[in-house]
Amino acid sequence: MDRTSKRWFGIAALVLALVLLATACGKKNTPAAGGSGLTLKITAPIDGASVSEPFTLEVDSSVPLGDPSTGEHHVHLCIDGASCDKTYKLVYGNSFDVTGLSAGKHTLEVSLRNADHSAAGPTDTVTITVSGGATGSPTASPTSGGGYSYGGG
Repeated sequence: MDRTSKRWFGIAALVLALVLLATACGKKNTPAAGGSGLTLKITAPIDGASVSEPFTLEVDSSVPLGDPSTGEHHVHLCIDGASCDKTYKLVYGNSFDVTGLSAGKHTLEVSLRNADHSAAGPTDTVTITVSGGATGSPTASPTSGGGYSYGGG
């Protein structure tokens, strides 16, 4: 192989290595089809369930949940059509107890939020029937992991 051929071979190998590296890095941050790649789902109770108070609401998130001061995402729990931007409960973990709902049907919506409380995109909703019920304002508290707070604005 002459000197010119060796040089072009070296350049081609370098370009190929850079293309492969860029492709690998690009795939790491490629969102899922049709969105940001973030997901949030209520895993318990299931839609249509009958529950007694207190009950545990569980969510599955594609990102870690935590206190907004840590920079992590968190969840806004919105009850019976309340705005997830204005009237919500702050939830910092994947599992938490809900109390204070009156007996009857209720709609629970969860909204994944950025640390600054702006919507990150994913939401999920279930309708449940509470038996027994309580009086007063609904609350949410963690049953595992993360912190919590009560919010609304």
